[in-house]
Amino acid sequence: MLRILVLFLMVLPLSSALAEAPPVPKSKAKVVGSIEQQLKQRKTEKKKLAKEVKTIEGELGKTRDRLVKVARSVQANEKELQNLEGTIDALEHEQRAIQNSLGQDRSKIASLILALERIERVPPEALLARPEAPYKTAQSAMLMGNIIPALHEHAESLKQKLEDLDRISVELEEDRKKAMETADSLRAEHTKLSGLVGRRQKLFEQTNQDFKQQAAEVQKISAQAKNLQDLVEKLERDRKRKQQARTASAAKPIKRAYKTPVPKPGQPQLPISGMIRTSYDEPDTFGAPSKGLEIEGRSGAVVVAPMGGVVRFTGPFKRYGQLIILEHTNGYHSLIAGLEKIDTVVGHSVSAGEPLGSLQNKSAKGSRGSPSLYYELRLNGKPINPARKFANLS
Repeated sequence: MLRILVLFLMVLPLSSALAEAPPVPKSKAKVVGSIEQQLKQRKTEKKKLAKEVKTIEGELGKTRDRLVKVARSVQANEKELQNLEGTIDALEHEQRAIQNSLGQDRSKIASLILALERIERVPPEALLARPEAPYKTAQSAMLMGNIIPALHEHAESLKQKLEDLDRISVELEEDRKKAMETADSLRAEHTKLSGLVGRRQKLFEQTNQDFKQQAAEVQKISAQAKNLQDLVEKLERDRKRKQQARTASAAKPIKRAYKTPVPKPGQPQLPISGMIRTSYDEPDTFGAPSKGLEIEGRSGAVVVAPMGGVVRFTGPFKRYGQLIILEHTNGYHSLIAGLEKIDTVVGHSVSAGEPLGSLQNKSAKGSRGSPSLYYELRLNGKPINPARKFANLS
């Protein structure tokens, strides 16, 4: 009994101390709850942001697909219009030639008719009174015998020329009407294309906040490059350096343009619809072997990506004017020069046939003849014959 009493007396103070112990401060509980709530909110926001990015990228992909289709239609109309313009030029040249020929024929016939009228006005008595009249009369008869068939043949030729002139005039009228309709359709498609390009740019900016910084960086590199070869090499070294830095430290910020996966090449096609003025390895305007293709096109023609790739450079560069450099898979690069306007930025991932800009406008430049685009294909930094990728050039 004494032992129980002793134990009771020992436990009593302890229970009293526990009963009197202060509770966990409410402020600390609130802090813990706030942190948990913030973490939960951040996870929710992260999921929401990832979903938004996925939606934007999906919309960007759809916009790119529409751009490729519209650009294909624009190029088809440009080609048709270019052919019509060539046909109209040829018909107008033929028309002028026939009109000049008819003018000369009319002059000859007028002189001949005038001579015949003079002979007709000479009285027969005057011919008989001349000593040489019989001989001259016979000679005149023979001459007239030769002239009349020739006149008949000339008349048939004139008739044919007049018929050709009428036919050409009708064809010209039809072709001009068709050219106007095609030009109207082309303008409407260019408007649609511009709207889609603007939409693509807006979507790209929503997921690439540092695209202006990227553009500034490549411009700095281009200012230090000695030539086109040096520019391509410097851009490639810069890309590899950033890729190595990203691999070494995942904590460092990375630029989206350099982590964008290079898309598949797709079906290769020339950047514009037109005629190849200078082929690979042929003498260029300076007499040196050309390292690429010079393609003649319509003023303001749409310029598209020859293969799927990522835009690595845009802007002016030395004598090449406005230049675009695309990186493709397996060490290939495309260099496109001679643009009037560039509708893409560094970091863009583009599909084959997706619009990049427009060709020079000769009316705006005040130059003569059709404008041309320069296209160069490189493998591991070295120019190669584009026929290795473009079957229609073989």
